[in-house]
Amino acid sequence: MDYTLLGRNIAAKRIKNGLTQEQLAEQINVSTVFISQIETAVRKPSLETIYKISLTLNTTIDTLIGNESTQVKYDEILNFLHGRNNDELCFITCILREICANLKDGKISSSIIP
Repeated sequence: MDYTLLGRNIAAKRIKNGLTQEQLAEQINVSTVFISQIETAVRKPSLETIYKISLTLNTTIDTLIGNESTQVKYDEILNFLHGRNNDELCFITCILREICANLKDGKISSSIIP
């Protein structure tokens, strides 16, 4: 695992969420120094700590460790769906169901999708 990348991602998400190191530390019950050391890759956090940080920062462990390509797509879809009414969501769900069925049956190819 790239702990430098992990630290940078935690710092970026923390800042994006408007939290200081002290606030994040308080929320996951660790010291501010420990958060600083994680963010600068001086210390390696446990999986439990990474999990607590991900929950607090409203993100996934994958995103924090740099394996976010799938999560980025999920986030993009969720952002697109945000604010849609129930009828629109039902319509979109029907379209997605049909697309997925056609992909599975080979009627359409994912290679045509940008």
